[in-house]
Amino acid sequence: MGKRKNQLPFGFAGLVLFAANIALGQPPAADDAEVLRASQERFRAVATKLRPSLVRIETVGGTQPAAPQPPEKPQPTDPDEEGPPPPPRLQNPFRDAPGSGFVVADGPTTGLVYSADGYIVTSSFNFVREPALITVTLSDGRRVAADMIARDQVRKIALLKVDASGLTPPQWSTVDGVRVGQSAVALGLGFGGSDPSLTVGIISAVNRMRGNAIQTDAKLNPANYGGPLCDLEGRVIGICVPMAQRAGELAGVELYDSGVGFAVPKHRLDAIVETLMTRGSVYRGWLGFVIDPRSPDAAVILNIAEPSPAHAAGLRPGDKIVRANGQPVLHFGHLVQAIYMVPAGEQVILEVERDGIEFSAAATLARSSELGPLPELSEPFDPSAPAPSQPEEAPEEP
Repeated sequence: MGKRKNQLPFGFAGLVLFAANIALGQPPAADDAEVLRASQERFRAVATKLRPSLVRIETVGGTQPAAPQPPEKPQPTDPDEEGPPPPPRLQNPFRDAPGSGFVVADGPTTGLVYSADGYIVTSSFNFVREPALITVTLSDGRRVAADMIARDQVRKIALLKVDASGLTPPQWSTVDGVRVGQSAVALGLGFGGSDPSLTVGIISAVNRMRGNAIQTDAKLNPANYGGPLCDLEGRVIGICVPMAQRAGELAGVELYDSGVGFAVPKHRLDAIVETLMTRGSVYRGWLGFVIDPRSPDAAVILNIAEPSPAHAAGLRPGDKIVRANGQPVLHFGHLVQAIYMVPAGEQVILEVERDGIEFSAAATLARSSELGPLPELSEPFDPSAPAPSQPEEAPEEP
């Protein structure tokens, strides 16, 4: 009987067969061992093919990102002082937060050559500390300074430029060529040494994160964020980044090495890079209103910042958001899911109910720094007195 190695695909078929034999207490057959060795050689070949396109990124300086502090409460005034106490300052409560309490450590990370003339793509996660200096070590050993061109804080992509030419961009897989269940290899240079680290998995899902990412169970971590996820032919499927269904450049990093990882595919990456080159950095988008937590089964506006996109669109406190970008909104979570990947500068279409009448409102999202304070409510909100039979929650800020 002929050997089975030509009847089995490379990758997990050999590994599964090998593991099954061991679990049954049986030594691997010679042909099974050959399949395993062939699988190992395939993974090494992928790393060898991609090595000329991989770069190591190192940063100097910067500070640990921290969540914004709540506004300070007004201090009691001295009764002996003359004159009335100053009025409390109105605060802008809309602040971009890291999205995770993860402590970002110093250390090298990974990038990928985007073009032969010196453009490098990586994950914006690698720059949350706002470093003073960025260096890139090319595959030929040259270490050069890099300029930050811009970064997309929503899709977690950063674009660097180095003064070098003749670099080697990788071959990319087409989006149509990516299938759920196919093998995937993640590479990184964040652990030191000249050889990339390597983890293996499958494509778990496509069109994740509002169509911005491919999901894999290959273990991803901060050392290979910004590195490639590729197929067994050495074609790049996407750039590995942390992602989650909430805002913040650190959002999703707590999933590292969990078997839930994400990569931005080429067609999305090309559009992001074009934006970064022509318009600059991309930031989280805000509507600028606070949802009333006393209506957990609806998204009812409690208060609106002035100025803000919501205010400019003619929205008012008491309006109920029914749909956002065509998606039904039954509670605040639905609203977040509809707009969390929409950056500042892009438009959101809201279907709003007011006094039993529905109408459409177009709002162009803004950066948090462009939003004004929340005005005083005519009836101050008391979170300690929620509506009957409804759970108490803090106001939410989309």
